[in-house]
Amino acid sequence: MAEPRSDTPSKASPRSPVWSRQFIFLLAATFLAYANYSVFFLFYEYLTTLPIATEWFGLIIGVFSGVSLLVRPVVSPFFHSGNARKYLFIGNSLVIVTLLLYSLAGGLWSMLLIRVFHGLAFVVLGAAMMTLTLDLIPREQSGRIFGLISIVILIPNTVIPPLLPALGRLTGGFTETLALFALLTVLVFPLLAGIRSGAGTGAEAAHKRALTWPEIKADLRNPAVLLLLVSMFLFYCGHALIFFFLDPFGRHIGITATGFFLTLSTAGEIGVRVLAGSLFDRYPKAALVLGADLLLALGYALLAGASSTGLFFTVGVIMGLGWGVAMPLFNAMMFDLSEPRFRPFNVNLGMQMFQAGFFFGPFMGAVVVARLGFGWLFTLCAGLSVISGVLAFMTGRAVSRDKGRDA
Repeated sequence: MAEPRSDTPSKASPRSPVWSRQFIFLLAATFLAYANYSVFFLFYEYLTTLPIATEWFGLIIGVFSGVSLLVRPVVSPFFHSGNARKYLFIGNSLVIVTLLLYSLAGGLWSMLLIRVFHGLAFVVLGAAMMTLTLDLIPREQSGRIFGLISIVILIPNTVIPPLLPALGRLTGGFTETLALFALLTVLVFPLLAGIRSGAGTGAEAAHKRALTWPEIKADLRNPAVLLLLVSMFLFYCGHALIFFFLDPFGRHIGITATGFFLTLSTAGEIGVRVLAGSLFDRYPKAALVLGADLLLALGYALLAGASSTGLFFTVGVIMGLGWGVAMPLFNAMMFDLSEPRFRPFNVNLGMQMFQAGFFFGPFMGAVVVARLGFGWLFTLCAGLSVISGVLAFMTGRAVSRDKGRDA
């Protein structure tokens, strides 16, 4: 098989796009974008202070993801390296305005309207930011770089929620804290001044036009793309079931400090990406994803029969290791198997599988728990994980074949 052509050295050097000023600026902008998202950790608590019936809280919280699920696949084909910087500016501006508007929402309909607007703004910001980032990723380092990006996304969700009670007391309340984060988000603009559209080299930056509908249909007829999307959807369904049903399961078996499970899993995710990120491109990504999914299936199976605190928290570490490997490699696999002009669309579509899993997963889980109990819920998760891993592995041949293409 012919060696894949690359415009960047296989090992990162100071001149590699990995360490370029633009890539560092994009990482900083990504951190700021997800920092203003993590501030909504206390959103449910804030809703209880408004004259809104509790039964509407789920819709208010979920409509943000619902908007993203519907809109991101529609707008992604129009984003390319030639216009992404402009849309990043627009998206960031809209997010800042939306954060300030929350103080004006005093009832159900005004809050729903703001949540829909916020979802739209975040879609534009996130899709444009990913489009610009993809232009700087050399294929032979895709696994490592997506691991790095995922760490930057995780850090705000790890650091900011514990600080929110103190910030609320300091600023005077939840909406005042949102205003503070709106001010911090303004820092994206000076970072944007140092980012050029189409900053990549060679063919990576050559496709500066929107995709046509025939091109989209041709892309979605690629079996490898479809297999990987289904694999990611099943994976994130299982992830969502842990996120939403872990606390009631913990109480069911007499464990109240269930949040420590997620602390351990987050530490595992970050740790494996920091310590083993260099291996993500050294071994076949599809095999690594299969291994991670099988490890997760083991964790789900252990959780189904867990009755002790020690085993419960041990599974938290196992989950963190599996999630830490699989999540960035899913995106890296999608990047690798996609032709350059399809990468922004396919990677953004793949990231939407997270939203799809978190949207549909809880509905499926609620039915299983109500009829069969928590044991069968986690058995279902184990099955989803195994199928996800097998489907990902089936794309490995396509990824290897595509590595011989001109990048």
